[in-house]
Amino acid sequence: MLNRKIGPVTKEIKKLLIPDIEMYDLSNGLKVCEINLGSQEILKIEIVHVAGRSVEDFPLSSRAVSSLLKDGCRNKSSAQIAEEIDFYGSSIKTGSNMDFSYTTFYTLTKHFDNIVPILYDMYYYPTFPEDEIEKFKHLNIQKLKEELNKNDVLTYRRITEEIFGHKHAYGYNSTENDYLNVNKDMILSHCEDYLGTDNCYIFLSGKINDHIRKTISDLFGTVIKNTRKKDYTPATNPVSGKKINLISKNEHQSAIKTGRKLFNKNHPDNVVFYLLNTILGGYFGSRLMTSIREDKGYTYDISSNVDQMLYDGCFYISTEAATEYVEPILEEVYLQMEILKNEKVGAKELIMVKNYLMGTFMNMLDGPMNVSSFAKSMILSGKKPLDFLEFTDEMIEMSPEMILKAAQIYLNKEDMIEVIVSPY
Repeated sequence: MLNRKIGPVTKEIKKLLIPDIEMYDLSNGLKVCEINLGSQEILKIEIVHVAGRSVEDFPLSSRAVSSLLKDGCRNKSSAQIAEEIDFYGSSIKTGSNMDFSYTTFYTLTKHFDNIVPILYDMYYYPTFPEDEIEKFKHLNIQKLKEELNKNDVLTYRRITEEIFGHKHAYGYNSTENDYLNVNKDMILSHCEDYLGTDNCYIFLSGKINDHIRKTISDLFGTVIKNTRKKDYTPATNPVSGKKINLISKNEHQSAIKTGRKLFNKNHPDNVVFYLLNTILGGYFGSRLMTSIREDKGYTYDISSNVDQMLYDGCFYISTEAATEYVEPILEEVYLQMEILKNEKVGAKELIMVKNYLMGTFMNMLDGPMNVSSFAKSMILSGKKPLDFLEFTDEMIEMSPEMILKAAQIYLNKEDMIEVIVSPY
């Protein structure tokens, strides 16, 4: 029988190879990132705008715009757009997050000429039909009601609200009234003000030829549309050491989150905290998983997580368990944090964690679509893809002393905000 407490023999992985990633500007300044890789005649086109929550003038305006772009443009209804995409065996996904809105197309290369005009019309000639707006509101209200029945969702909403503030872009929680207040005027306003060519990126990946490049340039490189600039308002420092207990009859288990405000990817401690978080609860072999799941059996899953937005970030530990295990779990969480603050990580564990991370990075760079996602993550955070080699080099050189120091700075119980949602 496999003894899961005995790890495999480890050998350090020290170098990554980053595939060729070409970056260039179209004549109007719109930025293009191209990953010309792969043997299959498949193409991924992703259009990203710096137009997420952090620039909203009205709650949910970014989500509404990104969702409704595919629901009507000049000469085409929502049904016609969907029918054409299906006919050519393509797929489309739209969405938004804290800082960005995006549209992702997957298509066979041979159907590119049929698909790309649809994408162009969606962005430059959207119609936002009133009936589609009403559908958006109704469907999302139903989704929200379903989400609010999940204790884990309730803990996440509350802890981010406490960390960033309930009126802050990163901290506000959408309500049914927010959806009811969505209207065409606010949608058009967000689209006009924040979906421009000066804050737009196009990511191309797969089999790319000169015809594809020229078509993208001829279509998207001819329009000039500048956006309204909006400065980010930093979140105020949250009240630390806060404990919040909520009652929800929706589920039989309690949900737990404890965490704090952190920083974005450009902070000097980003690399060391990335490694520290992995050791604590960032992978299956982490200390929290080993102690709380494997040894004590308090829960099926527990993790520590880092959410990093364009301007800010947060760290939190998350799990669900029977209510009688809530306090023992929290005690063990804080014990593991104290151990990391007082004892250096052993050489063997450190090599294993670094190898684990290097292995995930290698998978991340496998295939054109994955490379595109990687490049997007780097570029949108203000870095070049090759800068990632500096990240990995710095991570490889991290010593037990550096990790100990970071733990002493960032893993203090008194800095944590604790949120528990229980059925009683």
